[in-house]
Order: sequence, then C-alpha cells, then structure tokens
Amino acid sequence: MSIKAVLFDMDGTVLDTEPMYKKAWRSAFERTNHEFSEELFNRCVGQPIYSTKRFINETYNNPDLFDLTFPMAAAWAHNYKKLNGIPVKPGFRELNDFLKEHDIKSVIATSTSHAAAVEDLAGSKILEHFIGVIGGDDVANGKPAPDSYIKAAELAGVSTEDCIAVEDSVNGIRSAVAAGVKCVYIKDFLEIPPEIEKLVYKKVNTLDEIIPIIENLS
Repeated sequence: MSIKAVLFDMDGTVLDTEPMYKKAWRSAFERTNHEFSEELFNRCVGQPIYSTKRFINETYNNPDLFDLTFPMAAAWAHNYKKLNGIPVKPGFRELNDFLKEHDIKSVIATSTSHAAAVEDLAGSKILEHFIGVIGGDDVANGKPAPDSYIKAAELAGVSTEDCIAVEDSVNGIRSAVAAGVKCVYIKDFLEIPPEIEKLVYKKVNTLDEIIPIIENLS
C-alpha cells in the first residue's frame, strides 16, 4: 500500500493549544467561584463541544454552568491568541515538506468548530498547507464516532485504507480506528491507557518521526 493522505487532529497534535485552553477554562471556573477540575478537563480533550457541555453540567450538577463559563473561556483564549499566537508542534515543518514533495494530501479532522479551526490555523500561518478542514460541526457525530475521519478521507478523495491519522487523545484514536484508518499516536500532555495503546499503529514524540512510518508503508 501507499499513503495518499495524512489526516491530522489539530489541538495538541498540530497546534500546541491544550496548555492555553486549560488556563482559559481555569480562569472561567475561578471567576464563577467553581473549583477547576483537571480530571474533567482531561476527560473533555478531543470531545465535541456538546459532549463537553454535558460533562460540565453533569459534573457540577448545574444545567447552566457551561453556558456561563464557555464564553469566558473563549474570550480568554481569543485574547491570548491575539497577543501570543499559537505555537506549531515540533516537526510539522519537516513533515509538511515531505508530504508536499511526495504529493501526499493533508487534511484537518478536529472536534473544534470549522470556523475556529480555520482561524487558528490561519493565525499560526499553516492553513495553506491543508487541502481542507473537517470541523466538529461538519459531522453529525463527533469523536469518538468515525464520522470526522470518514469525511476527511472523502475530502482528500482517497480510501480510508490509504490514509494515516495523527492523534493525541483517546477519543481521537477511537474515531480514527473506527473509520478504518491507521492511527499514529503523538503524545501531548495525556497518557493513553493500555487498552487504547493496543489500537495504535505507531507512537511518535514529534511529527517528523512520522516520515519513516509513511516511507515504510509505501
């Protein structure tokens, strides 16, 4: 087989956004006099926004808490990105050069909304390197359902068997595997449990380590 497309998750995989979002949510919870839960934050990583809303409201037994805190967290993150930008994860430039040289397509498949993903990628000056973006609001069912990766492969015009996915979260890995895509796990700040690690095709520390994986599959 040969790899014809690489389907990337975005937050924590291509963009180093997770530390920023943790600070944003911590600020929102503190402003509303609620204790911030790292365990809850970690549970929400890679989830579509409607799942995050359910988790927050159920955890705090407050049906209005998400609607109260989300605008605060979003505003904090927006201001942070304006002042500081979003760092690109190590190895992206090298991997991107390799993909372009070998005519391998790149697509973003993220739980973040389409508009927000485009804004973040453009702000980090890497949007042009992807042929398209599948956001969390572009599919009927978010991760860990397979919809995001099935649609990303369709956008690339290739079979899921001719793709690899790059993910940093449990839900993302489950989504890719359910779609029939070989998944490369790149660690961000969360460890994956052993039962999820068994689903992963390969593990890497930086994005450029994916290059030999693609070469071996080709």
